[in-house]
Amino acid sequence: MVLSIARRSWLAAISLGAVLGPLPAHAEWPDRPIRFVVNAAAGGAADGTARVLAEGLSKRLGQAIIIDNKPGASGVIGLEVVAKAAPDGYTIGNANLATYTVTALTAKSLPYDPARDFTPIARQWTQPNLLGVSPKLPVKTVAQFVDYAKAHPGEVFYGSTGTGTALHVLGALFGNLSGAHLTHVPYKSAPAAELDLSTGQIQMMFSNFTSMEPQVRAGRIHALAITGPTRAASLPDVPTVREAGYPALEMETWGGVVGPANMPPAIVDRLNREINAVLADPAVIKKHENLGAKVAPASVAEFKQMLDADSARWGEVIKRNHITLE
Repeated sequence: MVLSIARRSWLAAISLGAVLGPLPAHAEWPDRPIRFVVNAAAGGAADGTARVLAEGLSKRLGQAIIIDNKPGASGVIGLEVVAKAAPDGYTIGNANLATYTVTALTAKSLPYDPARDFTPIARQWTQPNLLGVSPKLPVKTVAQFVDYAKAHPGEVFYGSTGTGTALHVLGALFGNLSGAHLTHVPYKSAPAAELDLSTGQIQMMFSNFTSMEPQVRAGRIHALAITGPTRAASLPDVPTVREAGYPALEMETWGGVVGPANMPPAIVDRLNREINAVLADPAVIKKHENLGAKVAPASVAEFKQMLDADSARWGEVIKRNHITLE
């Protein structure tokens, strides 16, 4: 029997398939560069930690990780880019407590919903804050500061990096817990607030450890406590907030990686494993320490659980104190 041309072509295709096996529906991820959106300007700590991670991740994935800085609007601009990207694993972004969690809770409106429009991928680092006071105050401990504030109602001002920011919220929580009347004064940056703190224009503030620690060592600011679970090696005499009698003030800011909603679970799991492997590298650990951060790898589930817990915790403080982002 003579086979038709179509019949012979079909049989040939079947034979070739038996030899080569099934062809993939799409190329294996990643087969091209990955964009890493950083919602902060180049040169800062957030940018620095992102670049450290990108370098190590690029080596492990065999593809370039391209940093795309999108600063502005308290981190909203960069996160919006991530939220609206295709969920194919080729756009990821950085997130942290201030820009991801607190902004979402204090902003009057956002172009995205953090609970709906992102995929948590990995936690990268943590860092404590310092509770600092003006050296002009006659206090040496948190308890003494609280007594001073209660004895001088309306005369104790605390600074932050702006109304509705994480440092504002933390200061408000301290006022709630201590019962002291503290008046908030917003600044455009931590260094600007710390300068006024050192000269006595304001009396207290919580600030990022990396920013305030040099001022403390120089004697321009007196640190009363650190918000992390342990004391800092560079400031061994500064107690933790738990040791100072305020365990509910214990917190560490964090940085992590997120992607658009509905990313394929296999890609999310792969990214999480590779990021955690990068964070286990002693050289990477050291680079984070040089930027004032501590690597903090976690599973996808652990990272999401932390995000949910943070949202509940800080949402309560924000609601109680009627805080909105300006």
